[in-house]
Amino acid sequence: MTWIVLWKVMFVVVMIIFALTACLVTVFGAKDIKRMLKALGEESKGLAGDDDSKEN
Repeated sequence: MTWIVLWKVMFVVVMIIFALTACLVTVFGAKDIKRMLKALGEESKGLAGDDDSKEN
């Protein structure tokens, strides 16, 4: 096996690992962001209710 072939194989393997990692981060990161936004929305509704009660 020559060095050129070795580096080509290494390059392809690293690119495959990078692509899989990018996909996993995108999918699980999107789920995490949805969960965070949902929690912030619920917290915001709770705070908005508290602000209305203080004004009245």
